[in-house]
Amino acid sequence: MYKEARGNLEFRNEILAEVKGKILEHEPLHFVELPQNLRVVRPLFIMLDKSESKEDAGEGENAREEKARPTKAGDYKKAFTAFTAAQQVFKEEMDSYDRERRDTKDPKTIGQRTRIVQQWWESLSDDRNAEAGKAAEKWNKLGAPKETHDS
Repeated sequence: MYKEARGNLEFRNEILAEVKGKILEHEPLHFVELPQNLRVVRPLFIMLDKSESKEDAGEGENAREEKARPTKAGDYKKAFTAFTAAQQVFKEEMDSYDRERRDTKDPKTIGQRTRIVQQWWESLSDDRNAEAGKAAEKWNKLGAPKETHDS
């Protein structure tokens, strides 16, 4: 059911919240290692937890975008795209996705990062793509922060 809801962030969040609720109804008897094919769900639970706590704190899309906005004038040489903005706005999520899929301690795997980041981008929901697109538009319109300009 979760895979079928791809692209529908709201429905996926409902599914995750329901599953999380069912899991938390029971006291854990002992630690159980998840099978390999279910490990991808773990970061989604973590994201769900973080998004719930951010909503409680009044932090949303705008706060996340402001926090991720580049502060160096050199970052504004090229126009931002939805993809480049998403890498800034959802950096923690993207890095987590990368760490799960390759051995980050092995320098020989750095070449795989580009492919993995592209996979992450393709798996991003439409809502998050739109959020990144809005951030890119805003950053391109506003330009570098005033304090980075030479006086």
